Amino acid sequence: MQEALKVLEDWTKKWLVNINTRKTSYTIFSLSPKELKANLKLCGQTLQADNTPTYLGVTFDRRLTWKQQTEEVEARAKLRLARMKKLTGTTWGADAAILKKMCVGSVRPVLEYGVTAWGTAAKSNFDRVSKVQSQAARIITGAMRSTPIQELENIMGLEPMEDRRDTKLLTQAAKFKRLPTHPMKDRLCQPTKGRLKRGSFIHQTRVLERRHQDILNQQPKDIPQYLENLSWSNEGRPQIRCSIPGVGKKDSQSCAELKSLTIEHIHNSYPQRQWTLVYTDGSADQAVRSGGAGIYIKYPGGREEEHISLATGLYSTNFKAEAVALQTDAAHIEHSPLSSNNVVFFSDAKSVLQALDTARDKELNDLSSALTSLCRAHTVVLQWVPSHCNILGNEAADTLAKEGTTKDQNDRSTTFKEAKTIIKAKQHKKWLQQHPHYNKNDAFHLLTRSEQVLPRVARYVDWRVMLPRRPGNPNMARGHSPPPPVEQPQPTPASGPHRSTRDNKGVRPRRY
Repeated sequence: MQEALKVLEDWTKKWLVNINTRKTSYTIFSLSPKELKANLKLCGQTLQADNTPTYLGVTFDRRLTWKQQTEEVEARAKLRLARMKKLTGTTWGADAAILKKMCVGSVRPVLEYGVTAWGTAAKSNFDRVSKVQSQAARIITGAMRSTPIQELENIMGLEPMEDRRDTKLLTQAAKFKRLPTHPMKDRLCQPTKGRLKRGSFIHQTRVLERRHQDILNQQPKDIPQYLENLSWSNEGRPQIRCSIPGVGKKDSQSCAELKSLTIEHIHNSYPQRQWTLVYTDGSADQAVRSGGAGIYIKYPGGREEEHISLATGLYSTNFKAEAVALQTDAAHIEHSPLSSNNVVFFSDAKSVLQALDTARDKELNDLSSALTSLCRAHTVVLQWVPSHCNILGNEAADTLAKEGTTKDQNDRSTTFKEAKTIIKAKQHKKWLQQHPHYNKNDAFHLLTRSEQVLPRVARYVDWRVMLPRRPGNPNMARGHSPPPPVEQPQPTPASGPHRSTRDNKGVRPRRY
């Protein structure tokens, strides 16, 4: 180590860089209970030992038990938990939806920050993190402390922190496998080392992957390092239209209205005599398996039609199926003698069209290259259409896509985005199996805002009503209006000379 510091010192002298030796320290990671020290010097200064260094917001300890990290995470999260309590007054407060958004968007990110690094923490240490989310769930629902945690999860639909940790570990391992130059890729492919019964990131991911054989059967596809088309050029840029005049949200309009507005827009903007109409669609079993693509082509004049159905892979998401349908059709139209110079692609996958429009998704390199090649000799438009509105071409493509899901699936490759989607879907399915009584339309979610606040009012107001009011009561001094007088129950006198000293005093009930 001293030789490495000497090389660093020579480099700083060569490039005239100064190092602050006061902020430079060293840490010896060891399982030995004895305190170990090393005599290390940098630029003539002896470096100080630091048993709990902090790097990128994660606190390490000498034995890598992560106790210090979990304690700091708990303390930081409880500060944000206090803000949630401020929104739950005694006679007012935010409803459950707002409080849940605050928990998911403010408290939970603190709890799971960097969890892929300290996910090997012991259960006793990780329970500190889980308890904070349980406290947040009680604040949201107004439940008592004795309420089972699984029932709180049933009501609010919150994933346990253990499941969140496992999801992030599997996702990080999937990313390592798709980085060709990363050293962790080789480590994940080699047998685990270690004679001690002590877990590591690789040990944990191996255990989790054995529970999901589909993850082991996938063929990882490397993450592209750059965009093949950095930006759409003016000459080779397809027009991407993600809206139709007059068409709003699907829930706000009937299928008949959506169909009428869409067909009118197609007839006015893309006349059949001048345009080649191409309808594409993708489908997958449970949105993550056995994908299929469907293509319905209507050539100018309406006399020639073409139907194409193909499989998109054993581990295919809806997004991949839609992208493969567009890519296949772009290559097919480019070499078709029946097509006109004007081509419009109709797709109900707005997510794919938006990803193409931003031109930032490197996993769509093949699709963007196919469209760029087609634009050299054609005028290309990508038009979004609403789904399941009885539009003839879109329904035909949907039928062809479902037919493609039943064909032989020989492709087992997955990109990182697809692997991440599959992992989340499997973890969500596991959660639903563990919480069979979860229902978004249950009695609690159908309550109005005032009715959701009521349980918290009952918890925090009843004990104040039952307590006798004394002069200088802090609750009165803070501006709380006094409650209506409540008749205090008369205590039962004790028999014999031993009379209770609390007979004439109100008994304070237990708070939860």
